[in-house]
Amino acid sequence: MANFLNQDMVKYHRTLATHMNELIKAGFAIQKVAESKPSPEMIEQVPGMPDENRRPMFLMIAAVKV
Repeated sequence: MANFLNQDMVKYHRTLATHMNELIKAGFAIQKVAESKPSPEMIEQVPGMPDENRRPMFLMIAAVKV
């Protein structure tokens, strides 16, 4: 269990391959993949933020049903 934005939530850890292969298996065509990165200001101001360049908080996958 983790707390995110003052809400308790369950974290699920899956590999990048799992996410992408499940989309492909469900009939989606992947168009673009991106990861969030902290701004230079955030890196300076928030302790631990440089680590987010190593393991981004969010993975964004753009896909369309084919």
